[in-house]
Amino acid sequence: MAWEYYGDELIIIGVLTTILLIAVLNFLKSRFRRSLVFSLTLLLAGYVSCIIGLVCVRGWDALGWIFIGISLYVIGLLTYIGVVTYHWFKARRTTHS
Repeated sequence: MAWEYYGDELIIIGVLTTILLIAVLNFLKSRFRRSLVFSLTLLLAGYVSCIIGLVCVRGWDALGWIFIGISLYVIGLLTYIGVVTYHWFKARRTTHS
């Protein structure tokens, strides 16, 4: 099945999947899951939209799916990193005070 796709698509799928798995594992180990649900949902929605655009849809319509998917994915990743660093600084500030 993988031989039907170009190398670029396989690299994009691999990178997106790796980042998503790291985020999900971090989410499962996290103490503050409630604040990470929104950004993880954005990550998952972006991932699914991008995969639909890469695999199922062909032509110019696929470009729209990929653009929306990557946009949601990046917004979700940035909010995820922002929430994690906020909680890290907050925990660090309260322990040093």
